[in-house]
Order: sequence, then C-alpha cells, then structure tokens
Amino acid sequence: MKTNLKPLWYGVLLFCTQFLFAQKEEIWEEATVFEFAAPYKTITINYDEENFVFDVTDKTKFLVGKKKSIPKENISIGSTVNVGIAIENRKRVLTKVILDKDDHGEVKKFEGVFESFEGDNAVIDGRKVALTNDTTIECKGESDCACSKGRSFLGFDELQLGSFLTVYGEQNNDGVYMASKIEVCKNTYGKVDQEFMMSLRNDFDASNLNQYKSIPSNVFKAAHGLHNGTIKMGNLEFKLLDDIRIQGYINMIGNSVLPAYAKEESFSEKHDVIFRFYVIENEIPNASALPNGMIFIHTGLLKLMENEAQIAAVLGHEIAHVTYEHGIKRYKTTRFTNSNLGKKTSKWIKKTFKKKINLNEDSVLGGALDTALEHTTPDTVMSLFNKKNETQSDRAGLYYMVEAGYDPREAANFWNIMKDYTGNQKFMNKIFTSTLGMVNNIQTDLDETDYSALGKDGMDLLVKNLMETIYTSHPLAIKRLGAINTLLSTTYSDTDFSKLETGEEPFMNYLGIFKQ
Repeated sequence: MKTNLKPLWYGVLLFCTQFLFAQKEEIWEEATVFEFAAPYKTITINYDEENFVFDVTDKTKFLVGKKKSIPKENISIGSTVNVGIAIENRKRVLTKVILDKDDHGEVKKFEGVFESFEGDNAVIDGRKVALTNDTTIECKGESDCACSKGRSFLGFDELQLGSFLTVYGEQNNDGVYMASKIEVCKNTYGKVDQEFMMSLRNDFDASNLNQYKSIPSNVFKAAHGLHNGTIKMGNLEFKLLDDIRIQGYINMIGNSVLPAYAKEESFSEKHDVIFRFYVIENEIPNASALPNGMIFIHTGLLKLMENEAQIAAVLGHEIAHVTYEHGIKRYKTTRFTNSNLGKKTSKWIKKTFKKKINLNEDSVLGGALDTALEHTTPDTVMSLFNKKNETQSDRAGLYYMVEAGYDPREAANFWNIMKDYTGNQKFMNKIFTSTLGMVNNIQTDLDETDYSALGKDGMDLLVKNLMETIYTSHPLAIKRLGAINTLLSTTYSDTDFSKLETGEEPFMNYLGIFKQ
C-alpha cells in the first residue's frame, strides 16, 4: 500500500514559503505621525522622508514605553513614535506604535529652568511641579552649580529663579508632577560660558546696525533701542526692515513674553545676555535666536501669521532656546573632545547631511560642500534641530506666552498654518529660489575654486541644508504641531482660554500691510 505524500509536501512547501516571506519585526525609530483620525482605520507614518500608509487592525498595539497599552486616540498628528513593522508576503504590516514616554506624561525625571513658584507649587521646565512633605531638595554639587553638594533647601522660596533643577517624581491625574526629589544647580556664568560668548562674537557682525535716534511717542521704546541696517551671520548678510513702528511692535511683544527673571538687570550682567528683537526683511519664513539674546524674525514668517498670539508663540519658543542655554550646552558637550569651537558638532552635521543625500565624504563635491557650510553656518549661531531642545522650547515658550496673557491655542493654529505651507510644493519652490538667491549673493566671499566645485547640484544641496529648519521643513513643522497639541491636551487642559487674548486688532493695525 502506497502512502500519498503530496499533501505532506504541499504543507512543507507552504511552511517554507511563509517562512521565506515572513521576517522578524523591525523597529522604525523617531518616525512621525502625518495622518491619523477617526475612525482610525489607517495611519500615515513619515520615516526617512517617505510617507507610508498602514492599515490599523485589531492586532495593532498602541503603547507608551515598551509594555503599557494606551487608547489609539492618544496618538495625534505630529507625534514622534517608534513603529514596529513585520513583512508578510512581501507586504509591510504594522504591529505596534510606541509613543514617547515624555509625550504621555510617563517621564519620571527631567531637568529644566525654575520659572516661577507660589508656595509649594512651581513651574519647572514648563511643567507643573508640587512639593510634598517627603520631598528632598539638595544641591547637585557640580562645578558650575555654585553650591556645596548635598546642601539642603527647605522650599522653593530658598531657590533662585532661573536656576536649573532636576526633578524626580510622577505626574498625577491633574498633570502635576509630585516631586520626590529635586536637585539644584544655580545658573552661574563660568569660564566656559565666557569662552563661548567670546567665540560667538567672532561669528556674527552687528557693526552695520544703526539705532534710530528719534522714537515717535506712539512707538514702543525698547531698553536697548530700535534698529535698522544689516547684520551678518557667517557670510550671510540680512537686512533689517526699515520700519520703526513694526520694529517697536515686535520688541513690545518680545518683552512681554520674556520671563520676569530675564528682565532683571542682574540677569543680563551675570549671563552676558541682553534680549533684543529684530525684524529681518526676508521672504524666507524663519526665526532664530543667538545665545546672547538677539532674537530675529523674518517678514516672510510674519506674512503667514494671523494674530499677535502667534507672534508671541514663535518669540517665546526662540527665547526659551536662550534661557535654557541650548547653544552653550551643545558647546560644553563638544569642547572636551576638541579645543576648536564646535568642531566635532560641525563635522557630525556635515557627515550626517552628506550621508542623508548619499554624498561621498571624500569627493570633490563633498569637500566643497564642507567649505560652503563653514561659511554659511558658523557653529555658534547655527540652527541645529534637536528633538529634546525643540520640545523643551515648546513647553517653556507656551508657558511664557500664557503668562503674558496670550491664548496658547494660537500656537497650534500657527503650526497648522506652517504644516500646510511647507506641504505646498509651489510655496516651497518659491522659498528654495529665495534661499538660493541669498546664497548666490555670498559667492564673492568664498574661495573661488571650492565654490565653483559645488556646481548646480552642490548649490542645491547647500540650500536644502539651510532650509532644514522647523519653519521650512514639512516633517519638522508637523512635529511641532504634535508637541503643541500634546501640551494643550495635558498641561493646559484646565486653562480658562476666555481670559486670554489673541491680539488680532493690534496685529492688523501694525502688520495689516503684509496682508494686502
């Protein structure tokens, strides 16, 4: 009697086929949610600058951290997530979406600036923090903390506003972190800070800024004057808008958003920081901050805005980069590996950018691009995107604008505007052309041989690098929108928005000319 082996062989063949086309799960880290809304049947994920649309099934897990399940509704557009992918029959299958712990209030340790307090309640790092009877407050004891290690403090009233605090604790249902321990590091201005500020002075030139000699009575009088003229950052020269009313208006908003401790003369003297606000006449939508307190906003960005609160959101974000010392901290982490300012960071940026565009490090074009980047983006003034720093600036900036009386929902509306504009190819082509024109103006300042080696492709790459900012990058704008929406749904969920202003009328009074 013969045994029919065909079914057995079919089974083996089917198993082998499934094995061949089913691979182990891969994780896409730091992906961005581009689209996800009710009824939550599909989700669009941006990864490696490509969009992928996945079906959401009953088997798809939504997690915060590695194990804790959360409702899929907690994932919003702009959320930064890790994504689990399995390949089955040559198709990608979404297995899980992992939300960052910090985006869901699960973080149990964070560091930030001590912004304000009332009794046992404070705002630190843009978060609400409360003391309990068991909370310990001690000096961290590091070299630049200006207090002895282990020295105890009884409460917030013994701490200096503007200090850096490390908080340990858990967030309660009201969004308040109940602190178990707080480590104190007073914000001092040490030798390294002085070294950094001296280096910064070599990377920008404000000698062609001209202070208006006469300020009309109806124009805001900034403590350090209002200006026109030009300023150079690296080899890029920017022209200030020659309109004293608008310069005064932006300075008025900026000064209202500044935290109280940063307005004190002692802060400026101790940290070599003087906050000043400048409107640059440039169609490229951008804003930036120098670590010395110089804040810039382009007319190209103002033209996209709808009200005063949106200006406050952007200025608050840029102010936070200064008060949280993001530039100085980056310098401190790089200086110990090389005595030349930011050399390690600069090399990493160039290498990362060239890898992103598949450009050989040792090619002629690669060397020419290095030279061009050095001329256009000095290490002390470059805008280097860092998720942690940008999210921290979102938190602190939102707090600054609310304290100044502005509606924080307008921050979300602003980033929604930027999401739409940066997703519009016609608009981005226009911005690319404007940036290319700006770079072409510095041609005579660069070494002719190196610059000519760039050619059209190299120039395009240089422009793309300059456009990699949160205001001109679609993925980065979406990330900001997600971060703001998370803060509105958590930290500001119980805010009485009726008491806050959007400032549409004064905005149109001063900037209505941009809307014509």
